[in-house]
Amino acid sequence: MEIQGTRFGVLEFEENEIIEIADGLLGFPLSKKFLLFPYGQDSSFFWLQSVDEPEIAFIVVNPFDFFADLEFSIQDEDASALGLENSEDVEVFSLVTIPEGRPEEMRTNLAGPVVVNTGNRRGRQILIKELSPRQPLIPKELRAKYLKETDRKKPVNRGTRRRVRQLDKPKSLKVAAAG
Repeated sequence: MEIQGTRFGVLEFEENEIIEIADGLLGFPLSKKFLLFPYGQDSSFFWLQSVDEPEIAFIVVNPFDFFADLEFSIQDEDASALGLENSEDVEVFSLVTIPEGRPEEMRTNLAGPVVVNTGNRRGRQILIKELSPRQPLIPKELRAKYLKETDRKKPVNRGTRRRVRQLDKPKSLKVAAAG
């Protein structure tokens, strides 16, 4: 299969690579099928590309790569909707916002992560009221170093690409019954 996107050109994929988010994402209810692929080689960032609306793509990260002590529980309703039975079948992504012209101020939405069951490839955006929807990814004390490193990198030319991405397991996640 393939889609013609506005950002990446033609993306080839197999049906079993699709992540289905039945309820869509907040503000994007028509996008229910997504592809996940790396932003670049050796990058902690990924693209979550809508198959239904090829003009829509999100930058996402596994928040556990940035916040080692992050833990939260998935409520019974969400676990049931995803067909989750244990935490080994889960991967979590949070959407990233990069302010125009200020990449050092990028932040991620920890309050609305996308949880994916790696077994059946069903996903769902959940709400975690205790976490921030605008959590900075780069601590203030590291922003100057980040700017120096990004100045040395050259832009990557993106055209037709074939990509395969296996979902990794998160470093820490509690799946708990809501009592």
